[in-house]
Amino acid sequence: MAILKYANQSGTVYAYSSVSEWDPVKKCSRSKRKCLGRVDPETGDIIPTSGKRGRPPKHSNGDVPAEVRDNSKAVSDGEILKLKKECEELRSRNKDLEMENQKLRKAISGIRECIGGL
Repeated sequence: MAILKYANQSGTVYAYSSVSEWDPVKKCSRSKRKCLGRVDPETGDIIPTSGKRGRPPKHSNGDVPAEVRDNSKAVSDGEILKLKKECEELRSRNKDLEMENQKLRKAISGIRECIGGL
């Protein structure tokens, strides 16, 4: 088993383990590689990666992971009601601002028509 190091296009160096295996069908040696992790540029140590490609999956149905749930503080009913009221006020303010924005856009388009359609 050998440990190989490769740098990708962004300059990040990854370490791979490489094992040669005999392929009886093709009658030749094939190398199997497995990513061990990222190489720390300062210390040269290998930092393990998850080994899975892409982004981690989102939690379905709005489930909160156990580590987040355990670390969160308890919220009282009074605080929840206060936050709901604040959300409603913000939604109302947002609606008012959207209406004002629409009026301003109409005024700007009217001005553009008057000055020659710039």
